[in-house]
Amino acid sequence: MIGDLRSRLGLYVPQDTPDDLGGTQTQWSFLRAFWAKVEPNTLSERRENGRLAVTQSYKITLRYRADFPERARVIWGHRILRVITSSDPDNRQERLHLICEEEQQ
Repeated sequence: MIGDLRSRLGLYVPQDTPDDLGGTQTQWSFLRAFWAKVEPNTLSERRENGRLAVTQSYKITLRYRADFPERARVIWGHRILRVITSSDPDNRQERLHLICEEEQQ
């Protein structure tokens, strides 16, 4: 497994701060860097306001972390990936699988 973890990614967590209008403003702050294996998962197309919108999802495999945040973003090169779900695939606490969607900028 270790030899497959070839991509360096950054993990970001949200920091919500109150704004002047009674709402909150979200800023993403760097938590840590980690090595992972990134694989394309699915590609879906849909019509959105008369245009074709494409959503790419990825499966990311990393070493297991019990403290992985519930809400997170992963930066992979110039791509921003929103973490949809995380799971321990075989309940052995050796690796963690993330399913992520690429955020359009």
